[in-house]
Amino acid sequence: MTSEMQTAPSNRHVVAALDGSVAGSFVADWAAARAHAMGDRLTLVHVVLPVWVFQVPDEHTLALKRAEDLLGSEAGRVHQTYPDLEAATTIATGEPAEALSALSLKAGLMVVGTDRGPGTEGEGFGCVSFQVAVTSRCPVAVIPHNAPGQSSGVVVGVDGSPDAAGALELAAGEARRLNEELIIVHAVDPHAAGGGPDDVAGKSAEWVNRNFPDISMRILSDPVHTPAEALTEASRGARLLVIGRKGKGGLSVLVGSVAQHILLNLRCPTILS
Repeated sequence: MTSEMQTAPSNRHVVAALDGSVAGSFVADWAAARAHAMGDRLTLVHVVLPVWVFQVPDEHTLALKRAEDLLGSEAGRVHQTYPDLEAATTIATGEPAEALSALSLKAGLMVVGTDRGPGTEGEGFGCVSFQVAVTSRCPVAVIPHNAPGQSSGVVVGVDGSPDAAGALELAAGEARRLNEELIIVHAVDPHAAGGGPDDVAGKSAEWVNRNFPDISMRILSDPVHTPAEALTEASRGARLLVIGRKGKGGLSVLVGSVAQHILLNLRCPTILS
C-alpha cells in the first residue's frame, strides 16, 4: 500500500489557496498547522485573473495590490503562530482552478477553502474547490468555513479499492499525527457475495494494526446508508475525513460519486487522496 503523501522529499510542500474570503483564514491556519507538524514547506497563494479579463487596466493593477496585501497579512499571522515554519507567498495569474492545478504538480498537499455548507443548493462543478479536487495532481484538503469547534476522530472510508487503500494509509498517518482515534467506515451491503459484510473493514483494520500499532481504532459498519451518506454522517463532529478521490471507478472517472457527494455536503476538513 502506498500513499502520495509520502513519495519523495520534493513533495514535502503544502500549497494553501487563499481567495480573500473569510474561509481563507481557516485555510491558512489549517495548512500552516499541518505543514509545521510535518516539517513541510508552506506556500500561500492567491490567483489573480489575467489582465484581459479586466475592462480597465488599472483594475488588474489594483487586484495585484490586493493580492499582495492579502498574502502579506496572512503570512504575518502564520509567522506569529509558527515563527520557525518555512513559508512563502506567491501570486499566480490565470483561471483559479487551472492555476492551482498547475501548482499541484510540485506539491504534496493542496489546501483550498469553500463556503459551501450542508444543504447548499447549486451546481458543484462551478466551485473552485470542486474543480481543484478533480484536476489536482496531489491530495487535496478542503476546509469548510464552518468546521465544528469541538471535534474528534479521523474518519476514513474503505470499499476494497486501491484508491481507498491509499486513503487508509493517509488517514492512519493523520490519526497518529493528531493523536486521534481512527474510525474506519464501511457501508455494508448485507446481500453482497464474498467474504462477508465486514470483510473489507476487517482487512483494513488488520492492515492498520500491522503498520500503525500505536493508534487507537474502531470500525463503523453501516448497513443502512449508501457509502456517501455513511461518510457524511460519520464525519459529523470529526476532526478530519479522508476519502479516495475516485473510489471503485478507478482510472475511468475523474472524481467518484462519493467524493462528489462529500464535497457538496462538507461536515469537517476533508482530504481527498
